[in-house]
Amino acid sequence: MKHLLTAALTIAAGHASASLVLIGPVPSTGNGIGAVNTSLTLQNTGTESGCVAFNGTTSTIGAASCPAGFAGGNESPGSSQNNVFTAANLNFSSTLNFSNLVVLLNGNEGGLPADQAIRLNLLGLSLYSSTGALLATFTTTGPIDFAAIFSGVGNAGFGFKLDAAQAAQANAILAANPLLRIGTSATLTGAQGGPETIQLRTLPGTGTPDTSIPEPSTVILLSTGMVLIGASKLRKPAHTPISER
Repeated sequence: MKHLLTAALTIAAGHASASLVLIGPVPSTGNGIGAVNTSLTLQNTGTESGCVAFNGTTSTIGAASCPAGFAGGNESPGSSQNNVFTAANLNFSSTLNFSNLVVLLNGNEGGLPADQAIRLNLLGLSLYSSTGALLATFTTTGPIDFAAIFSGVGNAGFGFKLDAAQAAQANAILAANPLLRIGTSATLTGAQGGPETIQLRTLPGTGTPDTSIPEPSTVILLSTGMVLIGASKLRKPAHTPISER
């Protein structure tokens, strides 16, 4: 099914660089809950927050599993919906590592454009040792507003990647902790019921994003991404800054 994905993004930037950087729309046909590496599923009306962590034995969810800055509590139960992953689970290799990891925000905010706007307040990627110790958490730096983008889980999502410095730090942590676990956290507002999911994908050749962000300013990007879902052709989305202060 062909799907036209059009999104208006507002990035409230208060820092010159970020750990997790938005790279834009990523097609994900057939990637519903349970079909791919679904890390976190959260659902609520209004504000929704969720976290998945590792305690040395198994994955855990809820407020007690959250790193600083996240409240948790709106995770959807179920082993297929909330998971931590090893590097092997994500097909890491000598050429695939944290520089290639994409954190994919995928949502279901209704079929009407008026219902699909949502704000991502904070997104986190956490690394845990094999005994459950929190080694590091990488986050976005400010809120991002998405408008008219989330029409169903598994249709399309927005990808985030570690910047070059943080990817290098994560790879160094991995080298010292080859059995580490990877978890995620998210807080969103303006939800119309969800669910929203966080997926982890390893994409060859994606490189690391440019982290330069104008400071102190609010940058409004009009992203018209024509994503042909189920088709073999992906049109490159156009990013046109329409306001910059």
